[in-house]
Amino acid sequence: MSFGNKLGIHILLFLITTFIACTDNDIQENNNNLPPKDEPTPPQEEAEKHLFDILNLDYPGLEEIKSLYKRDENDAAMQKLLTYYRSRTAIENPNLTATLNDTEQGYADYAIDEYRFYVNDNYLEDKDRKIPYSLKSNGQMINWQFAPEGADNEYQKQLHRHNWIPMQGKAYQKSKNEKYMLSWKEVYTDWILKNPKPNGKPDKFQWHQLQMSTRIMGQTESFEYFKSSPHFTPEWLSFFLIHFAEHADYLSMYKYSGENNILLSQAVALVFAGTLFPELKNAPQWQKTGCEIINDQTTKLFLEDGMTNDLSLHYHIGIVDGLYDLKRLIQLNKLPDNLLSPQLDETLLKATKVVMHFTYPSYFEKGSKQCSPAFNDSWIKTRSVLNKNFAKYAAMFPEDSELKYMQTYGNEGTLPDSRIKTFEDSGFYVLRNGWTPESTMLILSNNISSKLQDSSHNQLDNGTFELYHNGRNFFPDSGVCSYMKEDDAEVMKLRRWFRQTKAHNTMVLGKSEDHEDIGAENISKAEGKLLLKEENADRQLIVTKNQGYNDFKHRRAVFYIKQPTEFFVLVDEGFGTATGYAKLYFHLCGETSVNNIILDSQEAGAHTTFENNNLLIRSFGNQAITLKPFDGRISYQTDRKYSTRKAYSLVMKKQRSIPVRYITILYPVSKVSNQKISAKFTDDPSNSNHVSIEVTIGNQVYPLSFQLKH
Repeated sequence: MSFGNKLGIHILLFLITTFIACTDNDIQENNNNLPPKDEPTPPQEEAEKHLFDILNLDYPGLEEIKSLYKRDENDAAMQKLLTYYRSRTAIENPNLTATLNDTEQGYADYAIDEYRFYVNDNYLEDKDRKIPYSLKSNGQMINWQFAPEGADNEYQKQLHRHNWIPMQGKAYQKSKNEKYMLSWKEVYTDWILKNPKPNGKPDKFQWHQLQMSTRIMGQTESFEYFKSSPHFTPEWLSFFLIHFAEHADYLSMYKYSGENNILLSQAVALVFAGTLFPELKNAPQWQKTGCEIINDQTTKLFLEDGMTNDLSLHYHIGIVDGLYDLKRLIQLNKLPDNLLSPQLDETLLKATKVVMHFTYPSYFEKGSKQCSPAFNDSWIKTRSVLNKNFAKYAAMFPEDSELKYMQTYGNEGTLPDSRIKTFEDSGFYVLRNGWTPESTMLILSNNISSKLQDSSHNQLDNGTFELYHNGRNFFPDSGVCSYMKEDDAEVMKLRRWFRQTKAHNTMVLGKSEDHEDIGAENISKAEGKLLLKEENADRQLIVTKNQGYNDFKHRRAVFYIKQPTEFFVLVDEGFGTATGYAKLYFHLCGETSVNNIILDSQEAGAHTTFENNNLLIRSFGNQAITLKPFDGRISYQTDRKYSTRKAYSLVMKKQRSIPVRYITILYPVSKVSNQKISAKFTDDPSNSNHVSIEVTIGNQVYPLSFQLKH
């Protein structure tokens, strides 16, 4: 049996005995000032030997420890090492915080109560009261294989990240209640005992790179929060450092394949490990490996336009956050500037501007809950979450007045402009008229990606859009709903429903007039391209194309008319030799708005019936259009739960080599009542590079056109 397992068994038996003898109340009342001598200690002989194998005793500050060790005074050396760590001030962790909200306090306590370990907000036994699932099994035993009934693989993955332990550390700092320290010792020892490091490459769950990275980051915090505890003994310090080094050594051996958020998290964790525990022999190698990965991946992970190659705003924000933490770590600990590529700052500034331009104007209204789009595998960000990130961006780039404007909700800094923003390398395009909550904003997603498999964070949604107007998102993305679980057909079916092309506001090619099976109408390629951008004070125009099928190309033009009347016009055209049915899908509002959506089949459109702030939708074509109602869905969690919403498709028959052409008017109004809207093509259909239409709203005629160079 390995040293770690032997030591783990001794600690575990002691802690189980302690917890059987004491209730939580006993611990809270009696353990706050329990001296170390009252706690039995596990056998030390192997611990001492292994600990001094991994320490760099020549590190400045460890001179006395080295001297004691050479004199075989190991107990004294270990005690001195603990004293050293408790008193060191030259090493600073930028992630330490005294902030602990009520929810986090609850998670810290639930981890003691029947081993209810917080994984994330998607996996709670009681979401209203925010109670996690219990891992208690056979009396006091922890079942690390537990997963809630029907949960996808993500539960087990995130369980092994130990997200609740840093919360317990902050709870300990706040209360000095030893129950949190004792819980950490019991639970972490149990985890080490039951989840030994693999002999070969990382596994899928316990020792996967992302799980290891997250545990390391949490351990760097927990160590600092707990190290003043009387129960943080020299023996526990040995146990902690040995397994911390085990984590970092193993993580540095296996670089995650591909350029993505997992590889970056691995790199950041290694730099943190090497910087915050420089007393360990392999710390310089951890730091060097992490920096090499980051410098190599800067231009691979980020596209030239600033978006990360996962094409998910959710993961994009997480990656930028990790790099912010890394820069803070380097600054606080006065590390050499040349550890990281000078190109990183330029890349990070672009990345922060992606977040800024993707932010809906509702961000500037107190209490807003939906302030970002949800394209691909993303979750809507609230006002407070975005502001925390903008505060970090402003700290990284204090001279940037636009980021200061976002950080201060517009009280300081410079208002970002409202011109068209194109992110051509990733395929996102933003049209807006301002930054106040009443403003209007449309984001078009027409991605460029080779990642189309189920595990990809990029969905099969090219050409889709979201439209925000005066506080309401009229075409929110369908969402995610589920991650992968290869051995569960129902979970995979659910994930594929939300990933499929027809679950988005775009065009598909089908074999029949009706809605087909999940995935049957999916695009096979994501090769979005910008064809044209034009704007002046009154209008904005974006034209993109998407060769989603080998024999069928979707071209979408978006006209944004700002004045004298505000409205959008979509011109959707399908070209190619394909035959079948071209279907234009629209998914309206959210789950709470079903009764406010009226489908107008005879007018090939729909309208909303809110008290104010409504939208009228009308479509016209170069041939007959049939409206087919569709049962839409919406979900911004990964708990496999979703709500239904109203959606529909507009169907035209696609004949060989003859284009299908749609005109759709999106007309914001306070009240929908007797608005007269019409539209028609006025161009020569044989000239596919020139489009000319005429839109009539009331008595006002709007001639609109564009000319492509080729």
